[in-house]
Amino acid sequence: MRLKSLFLGLLLSGPVHAISLEESVALAIDYSPELLAQYSRYQSVVRDGEAASGLQLPQANLYAAAGYEETRYNSGSYIDSQDRGLTRTEIGLKISQLLFDGFSTSANVDRLGYEAEAERLTLISRAENVSLDIVRIYLELLKAQTLLELAERNVREHQEIYQNVLDKAQKGLSSNSDLAQISARVATSQSSFIASQNNLLDLQTQYLRLVGTMPNELIDPVFDDALLPSSADVAKKQAIDNHPEIKAAVLDLDAARKEVRREKGGYYPEIKLELHANKNDNVSNAEGPDEDARLMITMDYDIFNGFSTNAQVESSAWRVEEARAIRLRTEREVAEGTQLAWNAYDLLEKQMTLLQQNVDAVKIAELGYVQQFNVGRRSLLDVLDAKVEVFLARRNYVSAKYDHTLAAYRLFNAMGILTYALRVEHPEEWQGEEAQ
Repeated sequence: MRLKSLFLGLLLSGPVHAISLEESVALAIDYSPELLAQYSRYQSVVRDGEAASGLQLPQANLYAAAGYEETRYNSGSYIDSQDRGLTRTEIGLKISQLLFDGFSTSANVDRLGYEAEAERLTLISRAENVSLDIVRIYLELLKAQTLLELAERNVREHQEIYQNVLDKAQKGLSSNSDLAQISARVATSQSSFIASQNNLLDLQTQYLRLVGTMPNELIDPVFDDALLPSSADVAKKQAIDNHPEIKAAVLDLDAARKEVRREKGGYYPEIKLELHANKNDNVSNAEGPDEDARLMITMDYDIFNGFSTNAQVESSAWRVEEARAIRLRTEREVAEGTQLAWNAYDLLEKQMTLLQQNVDAVKIAELGYVQQFNVGRRSLLDVLDAKVEVFLARRNYVSAKYDHTLAAYRLFNAMGILTYALRVEHPEEWQGEEAQ
């Protein structure tokens, strides 16, 4: 307990800088290891695409060698005792240009382009989810702070009643049972207060892990209700049309189709234009230069490879079916998440009205019970029960209020527009060209 109290003191000490929800999300996006890993994967696939594109350009290879060469004839004797060994040197240049390979290379370039764009959209989708995690922890912190204030107020009110009953008991105007009753209620309220402190500390630690800084002076966020859809069906349509996870799944399907086209390139010959130039000396025990140059069109046709090409084509065709199933699953998950978020937002909005009415009613009842207790028409137990009802009603309303705000942000997340709704811009490094 001392450690937690010390930790709480450290959190609340030092200079305080108010941090908004939008700032928290922006900090978390820069701080998140998950997003860093996904960005690295995106950049890796981009470089893979650049490497594949390089195969469409001329390829130049320089070869050089030097060493000692000794030549013997089949008879085992030397042709000339002075030519038994020579220092041999070789240098050659080969330049080749791919002319045709059954469209395998171009299909592979397109495939990697689709995959890179899919990884970029996956990065944006994960940023949406990280943003929702920050929204959730931010709102939970605000809720915890408010509930802690309610718990502290509850303790203070119970202590005031305890002091009042104690004064009456000392004057003989109240029984020991009443004093015991209020003592138990004070202990219960203090226990609730400590539990609220513990919950707040836990949430602050989670916030620190996600954002990298301590939460100080949080500000109640106000979401842009103009971005909210008019119905669940409208929300689901916008989600399916705009969600980056669905767009990424579509691109994965396109990439799988290009993979089939790449594997089918094995059915065609590979045709290249090649230039060879060699400058050698002292080759095969013939003293002097040995030079040649040639420009040729070459063909390499794999007539039979044990049906490997057929198997590779069929394998990639099944990956197309896998990608199609993943796309369908993603659409269903997005639609489900959007429906659940809409239900929560719509029903919590209705619930808040009733909970506010409940708070107003139990507060009136509490005030009446206190007045009646003061004139002896109500028992202490009635007053204490009324206090509990007010505390629970307020706590329920506070929980519903922040849950309602969270539901709105959940809806934005389900539609794939949470960072837009928060007015948080993605880093420039995340911007990429749309896959062609």
